[in-house]
Amino acid sequence: MKSKQFAVIGIGHFGLNVAQTLKQSGHEVLLIDNDEARVQAAMEQEAATEAVCLDATHLHALEELGLQHFDGVVIAIGEHLQESILTALNLLELGVKQIVAKASTPAHGKILQKMNVHRVVYPEQEMGERVARSLVQSHILDGFELDPCYSVVEVLAGEALYGHSLKDLALRARYGVYVMAIKSPGQELSIIPSPDRYIQEKDILLVLGGNRQLERFIEAASQPKLL
Repeated sequence: MKSKQFAVIGIGHFGLNVAQTLKQSGHEVLLIDNDEARVQAAMEQEAATEAVCLDATHLHALEELGLQHFDGVVIAIGEHLQESILTALNLLELGVKQIVAKASTPAHGKILQKMNVHRVVYPEQEMGERVARSLVQSHILDGFELDPCYSVVEVLAGEALYGHSLKDLALRARYGVYVMAIKSPGQELSIIPSPDRYIQEKDILLVLGGNRQLERFIEAASQPKLL
């Protein structure tokens, strides 16, 4: 995978997690914050490739960093509405390819969407929903939304799937979901598994599909017999 260049504006828990994940994935990451102590702490943690202290509400400061040439910029200043909006305006004016902004409230998110920010996220809400789903459906291990309609989820294979091949299960035809990978205990991850691959107990399936289709599949897969 070719390394890309990203910037994260705002050094809080969310911003640090995004930066660290991108860096661990082999990408170059620039952290930006207007607090020198937070910048210094981030560099000591090696959370990013580089970190700078500046005010992101100043257009020319961002332009001098060359953010207009980055592959994407994350605005992680959700708790400061004015700073978040001014930063988003600056990035849009610079023509940044992809802008992802954290919103702390629905009103904040609506403003960012009206500004045509490419993606608005609600980390606290999304985490709350994920925790709730994991409590109700314990076989869902993890997941994330690709957009408001489609998601990818990690599902622990249920009893209804044991001993059946992907071809026999016909999940795409039956539920409209696609198994992208399968991880069996003690074995390497199988990417785009063969239709002849049999599902065994403790297998973990990485499944892509529409949110409604995924809900139907997960509900059916948790039963003793596939519906």
